[in-house]
Amino acid sequence: MRERILDIWPIWKFPSARKTSVGFLLSMAFIDVMILAPFYLITNHLMGWVGRTVLDPTTSLDLAIPFMAWTVVIYLSLFYFFYPLPLVSMPNNKRGRYEALILSQSLILLFIVSNIWFVICPAEVHIRSQAFDNVDTMHPVFLAMFEGLWFLDEPYNAWPSLHVSSALLFTLFVIRWWEGKPMLQWGVGIMWVLMSLSILTTKQHFLLDMVTGTLVMWPIWRWYVEPAMDRLDPEFNNEVSS
Repeated sequence: MRERILDIWPIWKFPSARKTSVGFLLSMAFIDVMILAPFYLITNHLMGWVGRTVLDPTTSLDLAIPFMAWTVVIYLSLFYFFYPLPLVSMPNNKRGRYEALILSQSLILLFIVSNIWFVICPAEVHIRSQAFDNVDTMHPVFLAMFEGLWFLDEPYNAWPSLHVSSALLFTLFVIRWWEGKPMLQWGVGIMWVLMSLSILTTKQHFLLDMVTGTLVMWPIWRWYVEPAMDRLDPEFNNEVSS
């Protein structure tokens, strides 16, 4: 079973047949969205309907951090910056495509693990009330962004923060692909730090969510990404020697 999970999954046959890297990545992203969006939204809204909280992770720091409406722009960078990053960073070769598929498979596993935890240990992000209290003073553009978030996202996806963990997954792959380009590597790393902090200033998450969202990537990377990458090495070594 573990060997099959570590291999490239059959669902990627259509993307793998695309001739261009853009076609490959867009079709791969389409499959990701079709799997992950319904999975997340159903779990999220189900827990919102249940309305059960088994843990209140609020700390004094969570309450002290000020609400800053403009940081919603940074918060949303997960969708307009991190998720599209492979389009400009993935190596345009067979190995790069295989690694991108491992990235997608890792993302699916990350969503499965996180959503199971949302069900087992739900925690309402009640500090959103600090954002609600500032609705009348928000710039209309920022307010529209928040209203979109609040409409789609029930406050029961607290920890670990998928915003932090999924952006970190993309960041780690992009840093790998941009080897020898330290300015770009530092740039994406700094952007990840800013995005992680924005989950606190938008009152979308608690501090615990940010910490656990970072930590959950360690077992995903150690026990899935690295072994999956290692399985690719013999194939590409044989390809070079032949």
